[in-house]
Amino acid sequence: MAEQQVLTETGTSVETVALQSSTLETFRATLRGTLLRPGDAEYDAARKVWNGTIDRRPALIVRCAGVADVMQAVTFARGHGLPIQSAVVVTMWRATRYATVA
Repeated sequence: MAEQQVLTETGTSVETVALQSSTLETFRATLRGTLLRPGDAEYDAARKVWNGTIDRRPALIVRCAGVADVMQAVTFARGHGLPIQSAVVVTMWRATRYATVA
């Protein structure tokens, strides 16, 4: 079974968390929005920010379709010891919520 290795950094401590593909697929199934991983077609476009000098490559990106997705992303990250970054991208028509698991 394939797994994704995620490096987490807290202060001076660096740890590796292994996420099984089946775990990620189960998580994906709980979302109304989209779960993106490195290698997915939309990943590179989703990870870019307006400041082109910043080039972060998060392990997972959740494009939340509502509050329930935000709650699922936070619960998943906490349950697996993953740090969370969040951003809200506002367009002319709606706000898009991203929960990025770094």
